[in-house]
Amino acid sequence: MSRGLPMMSSAILLFMNTLTAALYILLPSRVNAYLSTLMIGGLFGLMIPPLLFLNSILTSIILPFLSSTTSLTPSLLSVYLTLMLIYMITCITLDSSPHHPPPLGTVRKPSNVIERFSLNFWSTHFKYFPITVHNHTTLTPSKQYVFGVHPHGIHCWVLNLFSIQGGPLDSVVGLTSGGTLSGLAASVIFLVPVVRELFIQMGYVDASRSVAERAMKEGRSLFICTGGEEESMLSEVGVDKVVLMKRKGFVRLAVKNGATLVPVFGVGITDLYKTYGIFGGVRMWVQKKFGVALPVFHGRFLTPLPYKVPIKVVFGEPIKVAAEDVPKEGERPDEKIVAKYHGMYVENLKRVHKEYGGKRVLEVL
Repeated sequence: MSRGLPMMSSAILLFMNTLTAALYILLPSRVNAYLSTLMIGGLFGLMIPPLLFLNSILTSIILPFLSSTTSLTPSLLSVYLTLMLIYMITCITLDSSPHHPPPLGTVRKPSNVIERFSLNFWSTHFKYFPITVHNHTTLTPSKQYVFGVHPHGIHCWVLNLFSIQGGPLDSVVGLTSGGTLSGLAASVIFLVPVVRELFIQMGYVDASRSVAERAMKEGRSLFICTGGEEESMLSEVGVDKVVLMKRKGFVRLAVKNGATLVPVFGVGITDLYKTYGIFGGVRMWVQKKFGVALPVFHGRFLTPLPYKVPIKVVFGEPIKVAAEDVPKEGERPDEKIVAKYHGMYVENLKRVHKEYGGKRVLEVL
């Protein structure tokens, strides 16, 4: 999974894979389900503080002690700090090549026993909710798709179906096992240490237009939570708010490459966390200005562990882009055509929600 990555990123992935593989082997399945769900739920809010704490302990106590009691030259502390500096510079300044998808057929396929056990660990979280997939359409792994996933909620858990091989999506659709799916994630994700490595391992690439178009040219299908950070700020229990009316980039991408659009809705996503509107105006301004979401929320026991609410994932009817609507090589799609398919997509999504959403309210913003 780490092929083509910088040395430090590969080392971090090796550590993470070894740790999660050990957890999978040593702990009962039920415990792993809770632990993997907690780790995913707290990816940004829970994991970073402990990592910073461990880093402080390592740099202020352990490494200085080892350096003072050994004759290693240069000191272990100097070596460690140098490596961390190189890693941080790499995260911030490296060009986008590590964010590009690896060759076809290599994404998410474990290459050794450690990676297989690590994948098994992350897969246990599907048993926590549980997540069920409802698909009454025919999807062919050999064709190209652009999947729009809704809603974001605090965490868009539906994306895990696409990014973790062997989950509920494989048993119903069979798309992820082919290794031709890539997820689109905000560029800022690839600047966050450790988080960037996990996203790269799960097959995500930079959501910039150039990288997304390259992935499509290589024959990949893409999945993206179109509402992004703005939608996470609007998450509210019992209400499904979808930021979509001005989000046409994914439709434009499908039209340009003649791919098929598929809406995917996760009923119950917004019920996984309790959210609060405190300082909502200020936090929304920060999100608009800097692209950083600061939702105020909690799950069970006031932690990032989500409430145990069943998630029903529903696939809408695929929308095939007609051959005559695909622009010639090098040309941009006609905006009227993009608007036509965007309108079809919105109506399709509304039908899916009406059929499976029950009494839940849908707001398309």
